[in-house]
Amino acid sequence: MAISPSIELKTPHLTLRPVRVGDEKEVHEYAGDKGITMMFWLPNDTFEETCSFVKENAQAWENGTAEDFEFVIIYEGKIIGGCDADLSHSDDGSYATLGWIIHKDYRGRGFASEAGKALIDFAFSNLDIKRILAQCDCKNAASFGVMKKIGMTLINDKGTRTYPKTGITSGEFTCEITRETWEKR
Repeated sequence: MAISPSIELKTPHLTLRPVRVGDEKEVHEYAGDKGITMMFWLPNDTFEETCSFVKENAQAWENGTAEDFEFVIIYEGKIIGGCDADLSHSDDGSYATLGWIIHKDYRGRGFASEAGKALIDFAFSNLDIKRILAQCDCKNAASFGVMKKIGMTLINDKGTRTYPKTGITSGEFTCEITRETWEKR
């Protein structure tokens, strides 16, 4: 399903647009934060990994082959984070998974929730899906709070995740929102 790489999602404070070549430095500013690397799966150990990630996702948008719709989050003209709606975890394409990350200097201001709502609206409006999932480490209270704030419901608190870089296993929460619930809001 081809979605224009020039799409922009506007919220009261933010603009979300597809990641593109040229975003590498700003993306690495939030993705390369060593204080949060355990909490997400972005390739971020080196600037080169971030460059590869940006190039691969920008090309998928341009070619119309994206399954992982990677957006940057822009506030007052600056990229302050990223988010995505990813179809690649669903074998039958019936659901998307959401993820988000906000630069440490911009956390606690509601930007993740604002971007999350825009991403849900994007996914249900543009992707042929019936539900959306999001997951977080059970110790990540901020991410779990975002999930609840954007209307998601906890459906599994017994999951686990093992972090490939550290080998640490932790608990995992899975939340869900359905198209029907979103449309009734």
